[in-house]
Amino acid sequence: MFNELISLYFGSLHPFIKRAVCGIIVITVHGFLTALVSSRLGDDVPKRQGMVTLNPKKHFEPLGFIIYVLFGYGWGQPVRTSSFGYKNKKSGCVLTALLPILADIALGYLLFFVFDPGNFVRTNVYLSGFLKSLGYHFACYGIYNIIPVYPLNGQKLLLGFLPANKIMKYNESEKILQLILVFLIFMSIIPRVVSKIFYLPVFAFVVTG
Repeated sequence: MFNELISLYFGSLHPFIKRAVCGIIVITVHGFLTALVSSRLGDDVPKRQGMVTLNPKKHFEPLGFIIYVLFGYGWGQPVRTSSFGYKNKKSGCVLTALLPILADIALGYLLFFVFDPGNFVRTNVYLSGFLKSLGYHFACYGIYNIIPVYPLNGQKLLLGFLPANKIMKYNESEKILQLILVFLIFMSIIPRVVSKIFYLPVFAFVVTG
């Protein structure tokens, strides 16, 4: 009975609905991890704003979510952080940006390989397919977040390395960079590039395996 219900639900998901479900999970977990890492490093801003939570409402950003559903890439509610609470401002900024990216990618590949049909875990074929798809979304979202454009984590990562005089110049071009980011998503350039990067280790695994 349980397998039949799982098959009915996951087997009938429209691609856009599946992308929406994956988007909610991925964006929520990514935002939570960013807030959690910053909080653990001494920043009290994410906690005061209620961002250290897995409640999707706190991480929901309408435009970013709509773009995600349509193209598979978007963004959630930006997690505001402050480096004043970090013992080391530079390393704190870098870790807050980098660790959630690495966690997304690691969890993504784990789900993708573990729930691949015929691999390690035997489960309902539709549930397995959904979890594998979720893994793809997690890993691609992590790779995508390396792009140094606000509100992606790559922006914080880059600012952690830039000298103070360069940061101001970078911030002045923020709006233009955001428009370029959205344009590249709409033109499917970012989806194609990120997907190719994602499949590089997949192909290597298949060949060596």
